[in-house]
Formats: sequence, structure tokens, C-alpha cells
Amino acid sequence: MAKRPGTKCKVYIYKAGTNMALAAQRNATLSHSAEGTDTEVFSIACNKAFITDSEAYETLSEEYIQGNSVDIYIYLPPGTEYFGNCTITTFDNDIPFEELCTWSISLQGLSTQLVVVK
Repeated sequence: MAKRPGTKCKVYIYKAGTNMALAAQRNATLSHSAEGTDTEVFSIACNKAFITDSEAYETLSEEYIQGNSVDIYIYLPPGTEYFGNCTITTFDNDIPFEELCTWSISLQGLSTQLVVVK
């Protein structure tokens, strides 16, 4: 089985319906699963996500607390792009002593809301 290069894989999280970037992530996991008999969902696990600035943090935190949806954009080599809408299911902080503060963010949405754009 051939390896798929991953150095250019990226996930971006946006405030729903806007172009306001809230966070970016490398090394995320995209999963698809069936819940029940007729519902297919996708989930994204972002480990060590970088939030763009304090305004983005406040917005991301509010979207999580309110249960609002966010837009996501995923880029996978060799040029596959996905766009979708989902809900933040976890929003955890990693506060190391000497490194950048990062966040673990999990998202979930209906597979019908994740579309290939390229």
C-alpha cells in the first residue's frame, strides 16, 4: 500500500457563514461513521490546534458554549478539498510550560454536509 504524503494536510475552522478564520490544524484525523441505520456522520479530531488570535478564541469559545455550528475547510494532497458545517463537541486547552498554548478541538457533522469542492 502506497503512503499518502501528509505534510500539506490542513484543517481550517471558520465562524459559520463568514470568512473569519478561528483556528488552523495540522495532523488532524477525519473519520466517517454510520450512526443507527440511516445517519452517516463525519468527525474531526484536532490535536494541538492553533487559534489565530484573542478575538478568534472568544468567538470559538462562544460557538462551542452556545452549540452553534462552524464551517470547516480541509485540504488533502494531491489537491482534494472538503468544505462542511459541523458542531464543536470538545474544546480542551493544552498549556505547556515552554511551548505555545494549543487546543484540542473535536468536531462532528452530518456526512451530507461535507462536500468535495475540488
